[in-house]
Amino acid sequence: MNSKIICSLALLCLSVTGKAQSFSAFKKSGDQALAEKDFYAAMHYYGNALELRPDDPVIQYQFAEVAHEFYAYETAEAYYNKVLKSPESGNFPAAQYRLGMVYKSMGQYDKARAAFDAYLQQSQTDGALREKAGREIVNCQTALDLMQKPPQYTLKRMDQKINTPYSEFGALQRNDTLYYSSFRYDLLKDKHRPGRKISKLLLSSKGGKSQPMRNDFNTDTLHIAHTAFSLDGKRLYFTRCRYVNTTQIRCELCYREKDRRKRWKVQPVVLPEPLNLKNTTTTQPAIGYDSTLQAEVLYFASDRTGGKGGMDIWRVKVEAAGFSAPENLSAVNTAANEVSPFFHQASQLLYFSSEGYANLGGFDIFNWKQGGKLENIGPPFNSSYNDLYYSAGNDGKSGYLSSNRVGAMYLDKDNKSCCLDIYAFQWIEPPPPKQGEPPVVVTTPPPSEPETPGEPPMPETLEDFLPLALYFDNDEPDKRTLRTSTKKSYEESYLKYISRKDDFLKAYTKGLQGEDRDASEEAISEFFATYVERSYIFLGRFSEILLKRLESGESVEIFIKGFTSPRAEKTYNLALGKRRISSLRNHFDTWREGIFASYLKKGQLKISERSFGEATADESISDDLVDLRNSVYSIGASRERRVEIVEVKSK
Repeated sequence: MNSKIICSLALLCLSVTGKAQSFSAFKKSGDQALAEKDFYAAMHYYGNALELRPDDPVIQYQFAEVAHEFYAYETAEAYYNKVLKSPESGNFPAAQYRLGMVYKSMGQYDKARAAFDAYLQQSQTDGALREKAGREIVNCQTALDLMQKPPQYTLKRMDQKINTPYSEFGALQRNDTLYYSSFRYDLLKDKHRPGRKISKLLLSSKGGKSQPMRNDFNTDTLHIAHTAFSLDGKRLYFTRCRYVNTTQIRCELCYREKDRRKRWKVQPVVLPEPLNLKNTTTTQPAIGYDSTLQAEVLYFASDRTGGKGGMDIWRVKVEAAGFSAPENLSAVNTAANEVSPFFHQASQLLYFSSEGYANLGGFDIFNWKQGGKLENIGPPFNSSYNDLYYSAGNDGKSGYLSSNRVGAMYLDKDNKSCCLDIYAFQWIEPPPPKQGEPPVVVTTPPPSEPETPGEPPMPETLEDFLPLALYFDNDEPDKRTLRTSTKKSYEESYLKYISRKDDFLKAYTKGLQGEDRDASEEAISEFFATYVERSYIFLGRFSEILLKRLESGESVEIFIKGFTSPRAEKTYNLALGKRRISSLRNHFDTWREGIFASYLKKGQLKISERSFGEATADESISDDLVDLRNSVYSIGASRERRVEIVEVKSK
C-alpha cells in the first residue's frame, strides 16, 4: 500500500542528534533510510550532512529528492535549483525534470512547463523521461484549461472538531453521523524511536465534536480505518493494518455485523482468501448496488498480483455464501496507483483517485461508469496536490474529500503539505429557471436503515465532566502493599489496564456458550469502551480546559474520591484508595511535562482528596477471593475500582 498517503508524518517527531558524527556517517544513515522509504528520516540525515558540506551537489540533490517524496515541495524546489546552479549540474540531468514535477505539484504550471521545456533542450536526457516531459507539458496546459472553468461547487476545510495537524481522511456521511479516520494516535508499546502513530475510526454526530468509535472498534496496536456499510446497514466493512517495517504498513479487510439488539458485535470477521491475501495489502472498502451486475458489490484497493501495477481498484460481488472471485477493474487502472474507491449508487458512477492519468498534480479524483469514459472531475475537487477519498450523498450535491492542498493543517512549517484534511463540498444552486423552462427534478433513493445513536458530545466545561470516574485494574497501582502513595501516574495504570482487556474477556466468558457468551463479551467490551477508554480521553480534555482556566487567572480546586472493590479487608482497601488518588495527583504533576507545577506551587491549583476504601462499594459485589469471575472480572467489581473527580471550585 502507498502508506505515504496517510502516514507521511509518522516520523515528524524525529530529532537527529549527534552533530559530532561525520559527513559519511550522516550520508550512510540517509541512504539507509531512503532505501527503507523512510523519507523524513532521510531528510534529517541528509540535512545534517548538508550542514557539514552545504555546497555538495550530491547531497543537495538527494535532499531535494527525499523532500519531493515527502511532499516538502518548497524545500525540494530550493535544493533542485541549488543543484542546477552548481558547476556540476551536468551530473544531474534529471534535476530539471524533477523541478518541473515540483512546480506542477505546487500548482505553478507555467514554471513547470518552462522546466520541462528546459529538460527537453538538454543534450543529455533519458528516453523515458523525455516522453514523460512531453506529456507533462500537455498536462500542464490541460490543468490550466480546467482551472478556467467556472466552479459548480464550493469547497471548505472542516474545522477543528474534525481536522487536526495530523491526517484525517475517509469521511463518509450516514444519516446525521459522519464517520472518518484520523492518523494521530500513539502506537502502544512501540519499540521504535521515535514512537509511531496509528489511525483510528472516529465519528461526529450532528456536527458535534468527534470521538473514537466505541464497542471495541479501535485498538492501540493496529491501524483501524475506512468505513463502508452494506446495503441493508447490518454490516460495517473496515480496514485493519499493521506496520511491517519503519514506515510501511500492510492492510486487510474486515467487517462486523449487528447483533439482535442492533449493536455491532464485538469480534471482527477477517474476509477470507482470495479477498485478503498473505503479504498483500487489501484496503479502502466501498459498497454499492451495481445495476448492470444486478448485485451488491464490494470495491477495494489492493497491490496484489494480476493488476496493472501499484495499487489497483478491484471488486467482488457480495453473495449469500460469501464473495465472488476478485475482479481487477482494468478499465480504470494504470501502471501507477489507483486508490480510495467510492460507488455513487444513484448515478452508478465509480469515483476513485489516480496518479496515472493526466491530472492537475499528485492524485486527482476521477469518475467512471460501466461502458463509459473516465472523467477528471476537475476543480474545486482536484488541485495540484493529493486529492482522495471522495464521497457524496444520494443527490450528489454535497459530500467530502481529503486533501493535503494549501490551507490544510500541518505540524512542520517546512512541510506544509504533509497531511490530509477533510473538506466538505456543496453544490452551488443555479439561478431559478427562466419562464417556460421546466425545473430540474432530482430523484432521491429511499433512506437506508436508521443508524443507532452516535456518541454523546464531548463536555465543554470542567463542570460538565462531573463526576469524572477513572478506572483501575484489580489491586492497582502497586499490588500487595499498604503504602498510601505511588510513583505511577494514572496514564501508566490506564495503559497497563487497557492492555489486559482480552484477559478480562476470556475470564468473564469462560464456560459460557451461545447468547450468554455473546452478551458477556459485549458487556465487557462496552465497559472498556464506554467507561475505561472514554474516561481516559475525558481526563485529557479536562486537563486542557483546566489549563486554559488557570492561564486566564482563575484559581481552581479539584476534589477527588477513591473507591475499591470489596475483595480485601478495610485497612488495605483504604490504603489502595489513597494510592489511586495519588496516581491521579501524579497525572496533574506530570501532564505535559509538568505544566501544572507552577500553579500547584503558588496555590492557584489545589487538589483536595478523600479515600473511601470500600465503604461506599455496592454490597451486591462479590468479595469471594475464590470467585474471580465476579470479584475481579465482573462489570460490577470493575466499576468499583475507580477514583472520581467529584467537584470543582473556582474563583
